[in-house]
Amino acid sequence: MIIIHGHFYQPPREDPWLETILPEPSAAPYRHWNERIAFECYEPNALLGNYTWISFDFGPTLLDWLRRRRPHVYSAIIEADKIGQERWGHGNAIAHPYYHAILPLLDRRDKEVLVEWGIKHFERHFGRYPEGMWLPEMAVDVETLEVLAEYDIKFTILTQRQVRGGRPGGPYEVFLPSGRKILVFVRDEALSDKIAFGGPDELPKAMEAAPRDAVTLIALDGETFGHHKKGEERVLAAATAKYGAYMANLGYAAEKVKPLGAVEVIPGTSWSCPHGLGRWTRDCGCDGPAPWRQPLREAINWLNDKVDEAFERWSERRGVDGWALLKRYVEVLLGKNAEVFAREVAPSISPRELLGMLEMERAKLAANTSDAWFFARLGLEAGISVKWAVRALELLGDKDALDEFLKMLGNIKGEPAGNASALVPALRGPIVAASIALASTVSGYSVEELGPYQISLNGTKVKIVDRRTFESWELDYSEFGVPVLKAIEPEAKE
Repeated sequence: MIIIHGHFYQPPREDPWLETILPEPSAAPYRHWNERIAFECYEPNALLGNYTWISFDFGPTLLDWLRRRRPHVYSAIIEADKIGQERWGHGNAIAHPYYHAILPLLDRRDKEVLVEWGIKHFERHFGRYPEGMWLPEMAVDVETLEVLAEYDIKFTILTQRQVRGGRPGGPYEVFLPSGRKILVFVRDEALSDKIAFGGPDELPKAMEAAPRDAVTLIALDGETFGHHKKGEERVLAAATAKYGAYMANLGYAAEKVKPLGAVEVIPGTSWSCPHGLGRWTRDCGCDGPAPWRQPLREAINWLNDKVDEAFERWSERRGVDGWALLKRYVEVLLGKNAEVFAREVAPSISPRELLGMLEMERAKLAANTSDAWFFARLGLEAGISVKWAVRALELLGDKDALDEFLKMLGNIKGEPAGNASALVPALRGPIVAASIALASTVSGYSVEELGPYQISLNGTKVKIVDRRTFESWELDYSEFGVPVLKAIEPEAKE
């Protein structure tokens, strides 16, 4: 039984303020990397029908982008899951935490939020409860598996060096301290890496040689098929056409194959770092020297603590279960009107106040995305994390905390950025939105919306309202062409 699993993922490239992807010159001739990789990988795999034959997960923010910008690819992914159900009795898709954070580095509350948001996102798009869930970078500890089991996730995937007592394949049972258990499929590490990094003949050779009476699990980045390896999407299509009779997906194997025994999970391990979780915590040597990794991790940990302390104080002061409200906030991320949500879940709190606190926590979670530390360079990916962190601190409204964080960033040295503070845009949010709106009037085109911002122009004044938090500003360009941004305070309620 051959199972090929593709992990399809891109970091949340959207600007945290504008919620749109700005140009990324390194992706030329495309505007940004999502567009380039969609052209090289996601689209051709959809056209070839490859998603119908493989097990897969898509990072939620990537799937949202595909739905908006490549609807034909999105439709092919959803349809492939249904075809898997018809063919094998189980859908091809498994879930993914909402953000690609290294879960063992987060506290349990954050693990639960990201897992629950990932499940709700999956249900909205695929119309069913997920059977399995991909762990970002396969990073695992016992608490992470406990959270998956608590949410009735039946199985996940690990690689060989992360388990004791099992060979590639499976499934295997992992018995947890709580008394729960979860199934683990063990990726054939050598075989998967040969296919990911070897020649185009490796995949058909592996499928020809795979035993028919046991599970062979090939798990690799989905972008292997067309982006990392040009033409590999066609190799995959040809191989599945020839060997499809011997293939299955993970859900089918979890049902039909009796567990081969129990394995012990080695905590604090991942599939992409031989130093445990070193790649996301210290200068472990992966991808080259990166002395900036540890201080950036320390800065983000500081951010996590600062934001959570403020959130807990606010929850206590307002007499609400803030963490329960945060879990429900995924309803807004999935499209529910923010004001309706706020008045429904906490009618005694102003929508502006409530939504600002929940958006602050969301930005904090996004700042923990693993991509910031993956490469040795301090560049584009680290900038994603840093920008979301600044967004969180702006929503916190603590200028001293923001200044302290920016000071930390200035002391984090690395190339090509020079230091991490260079990754923070000097102009951001409402000023950028207002400037674009004002500039558009020169061509006679009126911009009334830009990402989450609603914009109205009156002479040299621009009013901006953030639909996420209902913050509002007025920008006045009348004084020597220099914009003066003034926050509009909400009217006091009697």
